[in-house]
Order: sequence, then C-alpha cells, then structure tokens
Amino acid sequence: MQPLQYLQTTTGIIWMCICLLLGFALTFAGYFIINSVPAKWLCDYNETPSPELLSGKRVDFKKSGIVLSIISAVCFMALRLQFNKGYDIYFILLVLIVFVSLMITVCDFKYTIIPDQFTIALGVLSLIISVYDIVRNYNIFHSTWWSPIAGALIGGAVMLAIDFLGMLIYKKDGMGFGDVKLFFSVGILTGFPGTIYALIISLITASVCFVFVITAAKIKNRGAAAEETQNGDDGDTEAAPPYSEDQEPITDGEELTENGAENEKIGIHSYLAFGPYIAISVIAYAALFDLIKYLVNMYLNLF
Repeated sequence: MQPLQYLQTTTGIIWMCICLLLGFALTFAGYFIINSVPAKWLCDYNETPSPELLSGKRVDFKKSGIVLSIISAVCFMALRLQFNKGYDIYFILLVLIVFVSLMITVCDFKYTIIPDQFTIALGVLSLIISVYDIVRNYNIFHSTWWSPIAGALIGGAVMLAIDFLGMLIYKKDGMGFGDVKLFFSVGILTGFPGTIYALIISLITASVCFVFVITAAKIKNRGAAAEETQNGDDGDTEAAPPYSEDQEPITDGEELTENGAENEKIGIHSYLAFGPYIAISVIAYAALFDLIKYLVNMYLNLF
C-alpha cells in the first residue's frame, strides 16, 4: 500500500503511534545496553578501560536520549510507511538495523570505537534480510544473488582504499579498521549499486558536519580573540612579550602542541569518527528507500 494511503487508514495511524513509543523504548534500551556491556567492548584492542568505562555510567539518557528517541521514532515511522501491509518482516528487521546503527553512532561519537559485537549484529541482520529478499523474490534491495556480496566487497574496499591513502599521504590511518568492517556489514544490506548511494550519503553528511564544526570553531576563536583585544585595550599594563630575555622562545613543536590543545578545547580533533556517518547512511537508505530510488531513476532518465 502506498505511504499516503496507508497513513489515512486506522491501522496506519495506530502503527504511527506504536512507532513513536517504539522509538523511546528502543533508545532507552540502547542506552541501557551501552552502559551495561563489558568495558573492553568500548576500548581498542589491548587497551586498559578508563574508570568511566568501568563505572558503567557512560551515556546519560537525559542528555541526548530524548533527541535520539525522536529521531528513532521518525525513522521507524518512515520505515512503516514504506514497508507496511505484507512487508512486516522487512519492517521488523530494518527497525533492528536502525536500532543497532544508532548504538554504533553513540559509541563512535563518544569513544571513537565501534564494538565488533554491534558490527557483527548489523551484518547478521543485513544478511537475514538480504537472503529473505532474494529467496522470496521480492527484489526490493537485491535484484541478483551476487548483489549483497558485491555491496559488501565494494564497501569494505573503499574504506580500505581511504585508509591506504591516509597512510600514504599523512603517514597515519586514514580510516579505522572498525569503519572497514562496518561498511562491509552495511554493504550486505545495500548491495549494488546501493552501496554507492550509501557511500555518497556518508561522505556528504561527514563533509557538512566537518565544515560546520570548523566554521563554529573559527567563529568562537574570533570572538575570544576580540574579547582578549578589548580587555588588553582597557587595561593599563603593557602587553607581555612572547617570551622574556631569560626564557627560551617557543619552538614550532611547542606551538603545534599549544594549538593542538586549543583545538581539543574547541572540539576539533585530528581523528574524525566516520562510523556515525556510515550508520547515518544505512539509516537514510532504509528509511528513505523509495525516495532514493525515485531520485536516482529520475536522474538516470535525463540521459
């Protein structure tokens, strides 16, 4: 049934209310799981867990849980409108995929780590829905049996290529291996050419967020500099020189360290957690599946 038609039915309205409650219930459950899992799940290999991780008080539902609950509810509503009567299996599995993806987002944003257990869960759910799609011959996500295989290989290969370029150019990891494994799992669901769409979505959202953070940081720096200048003009004392006669001048390395500390204070890190944007891509691909297919077909018809 078409989304607008389904929304006008009593069953559709009831399901929208269920999705709203489901968004809050699953988000609360997700926060409980993150606070309850072993601390080593949220650490790099052979890393000693911090006292915060060991305390079990990792994420507070009151701070971000409400917003995430609303986002979850909206995603579940969008899923139900697309996969309603006759597609309940799709709806259930995709709800679980969104649920796991949101937990991955929270973990990677706060701890820059993607637990392998969550990645495996996402891969298993993606595999189940892919096999169901192919066996039942619905061909919603996959039109051929090799589509999920191609999607997984392409997703993992692209992340590995970015990591290789980072090592080649910047002499450090361009992409964490957790991101490689995550996009491999995502590719099982999105298949080919869906993985290309998911990759584009993740790159766009990451770029927009990065530009926003950089812009906000520059605005904050300019405001702080203007305030310091004003305070300096109002004061009677003469501004101190960069270093005194009996003090060694700041070296380039020390200056970089100070800049790095300042960047940490304003929220700029040398490592951009890419996992959340991969998770966003699979959520957007699932929740806006019909719209994405329509836009792609409309673009292809131009040629």
